[in-house]
Amino acid sequence: MNSEYEPRDEPKDRTKLIWLGVFALLGLTVVLLFAINANRADVTRVRAKHILVKCRKDDPVDRARAYKLITELRDRLQKGESFSRLAKDYSDDESSAARGGDLGYYPKGSFDPAFENYVWSAPIGQLSDVIQSSYGFHLIIVVDRHISKADQYEMDLEKKASEKAGSAQGEPSAAPKQP
Repeated sequence: MNSEYEPRDEPKDRTKLIWLGVFALLGLTVVLLFAINANRADVTRVRAKHILVKCRKDDPVDRARAYKLITELRDRLQKGESFSRLAKDYSDDESSAARGGDLGYYPKGSFDPAFENYVWSAPIGQLSDVIQSSYGFHLIIVVDRHISKADQYEMDLEKKASEKAGSAQGEPSAAPKQP
């Protein structure tokens, strides 16, 4: 028999493979969206820039040198010089100095106590006084601060509780009514 007249193989149905590919692509898209949004979580964080002049705590001469330099830098900043330029030229924190002193965003509890207290209480954009930490002396500017909704709620509750306690202590005790 001639092969022209033999029945040919039926074409294979590839519908299942196509749908499997579509579902795999959708699954990958969902995973990527979750990963992207995980970085945008509502987290309490602060962004600051600083100039660090390191010194040895146990060496009074080195401490005096570092303090003199940081106060001179503060005076120059108050006269209008560029924070970024001075950070690049003088900061002993090499990683942030390359970015003009910018530390990026950090969550609460990330810094040395004195530094931490300043970045969470200072007004945005204000140049600090000289701040001493275990690393040396800093000049800090808080660039941005974001308080998560959960932390803001907690702060509001604490504020209301302290106001309530304060008003309760300030109120005179009520005398019973006389008949």
